[in-house]
Amino acid sequence: MSIAFFASNDLPLPAIVTALRHEGVDVLLFVLDSSLRRADIQGPLTQAVLITNESGLVNIGEQVERVRELIENEVPLIVCAPQTAFDDREVIRACGASEIVAPESWSPRHVSERILSQIFLDGEVRSSRKDTITGRSIKVRELYSHLERLAPLSEPILVLGETGTGKELVARELHRLSGRPDKYVPVNCPELHPDLISSELFGHERGAFTGADKARIGLIASADKGTVFLDEIGDLDLPSQAKLLRVLEDRKVRKVGANHFEDVRARVIFATNRDLQVACSEGRFRQDLFERIRSFTVELPPLRERKSDIPLLVNRFVVEYNEEYGTNWKIPPGGIDFLFQYDWPGNIRELRGVIKRAAAYSDASGYISSLVLQECVRRPQTHLREKVVPFEPTVDTWREVIARAHRIYFRALLIHTDGNRDAAIKLSGLSKSQFFEKIKEIKNNK
Repeated sequence: MSIAFFASNDLPLPAIVTALRHEGVDVLLFVLDSSLRRADIQGPLTQAVLITNESGLVNIGEQVERVRELIENEVPLIVCAPQTAFDDREVIRACGASEIVAPESWSPRHVSERILSQIFLDGEVRSSRKDTITGRSIKVRELYSHLERLAPLSEPILVLGETGTGKELVARELHRLSGRPDKYVPVNCPELHPDLISSELFGHERGAFTGADKARIGLIASADKGTVFLDEIGDLDLPSQAKLLRVLEDRKVRKVGANHFEDVRARVIFATNRDLQVACSEGRFRQDLFERIRSFTVELPPLRERKSDIPLLVNRFVVEYNEEYGTNWKIPPGGIDFLFQYDWPGNIRELRGVIKRAAAYSDASGYISSLVLQECVRRPQTHLREKVVPFEPTVDTWREVIARAHRIYFRALLIHTDGNRDAAIKLSGLSKSQFFEKIKEIKNNK
C-alpha cells in the first residue's frame, strides 16, 4: 500500500520525497496539473497528501477538490498548506481534507517532517515493537534496534544524551528487554552524600563507621540479578570511580568495613549528559573507567532532530494528563503546528511541561490552551544570538551596520531554509532578481 503525493512543480519535490522515503514512506509522486487523470494513479492507496504553498483559501479549496476527484472517497487526505484560521480549516475540510498541517517553512526538511509527523500519527508507518519509547522516526527505530541487540548482554552500557532526552526511560527499557529476573534499581549519583557514596553503592558492615549500628546491603548488590542504573555518572567523585571500576573488572564488591568480597550479578547501566572525554582530559573522570564503559554506548537524539515524533509525544502527554486528572481535553486544531517552530533545548521533558501547562489552562471549548502552545515558540533560543547585529556607535558608520545586518539576515535565512533559495526568496519578500542582487552585494563587500 502506498501514499500518493500531489503537488505543483514549483516546490522542491525531489528533496521532500527523498526525505520521506528515507523514513520508510512508500511515496507515489504526482504533479498536480490539468493533464493528470484518475487512471494515472495505479495501485491501492492508504493515504494521500496534497502539498501546496498557496495562501488563498479559494486556491487551496480548489486543489483539495481536484485531488478528491483523483482518489477514492475513503482515502484520507492530508493537506500541507500555510497556517490557516479555524474557520478556514473547516472550509478546507468541507472540500475533502481529512487533516490540515502547516510546516515551519517551505524548506524540504520542514515540509517533510511536518507531513511525516501526521503520517506517524495516523499509523501509516508503524513500529513492529512495543511503543515504550514514543516515536516512529527512523532515529527512534534505529535506537530500538540498538537496544534489542544490547539488552541480552551482561556488559555495562553507557547512555549519552542531552538533558530531557529520556535516558532513564531507555535504561528501564533495556532492563525490560533483557528479561532479567530481579529488580531495576535507579540511582541518581548527584544525590549521594560525598561521605556516604561507598556505603550507599557497595554497602557496609555493622560498626564500619560512626552511626553504622547495623549492616547494610549496597544498592548494586540489592539489584541481585537485575539492573542498576547509575544516572549522571560524571558527578561521581574520583575515589568512588576507582572502586566502581574494580567492581566492573572483578564482578565483586566489598562492603565498607568488610574483609571479604561478594559476587555482583547485576548489570550496570550508566548515563550522563556530560562529555566524559573532556572530563577525562580535565582530570574529573578516570580515563580507565571511561574506556571500560564506553564499549557499548547508546546515544539518544535530541528532540530537534526527531521533530516528526512531536505529535505522538503530545498525544501521549495529553492522555497522561487526562488520566491523572479525570479530564477529557483535546489538542486544538493547528495547535501542534506551533510546536515545530521551536528547537526544544529541554527536549522531551520540556515538551511534557508545556503540554501539561497548556492542559491546566484549558477552557470550556474542550481544548488545551493554544496560547500556551504559542508561547513556547516565542522564547529566545540560543541560536538567536547568532542573528543579533553587533555594532559600536562610536566607531561603526550607518552603512557598515546595514551591510553587517544584510550578511547576518541572508545567512540566517539560508540556514533556516536548508539552503533552498526559492524558499528563501519567498520568505524574504523580495523578487528573484532583488534577492540575488543582495547576495551578490554581500559577496562583493566581504
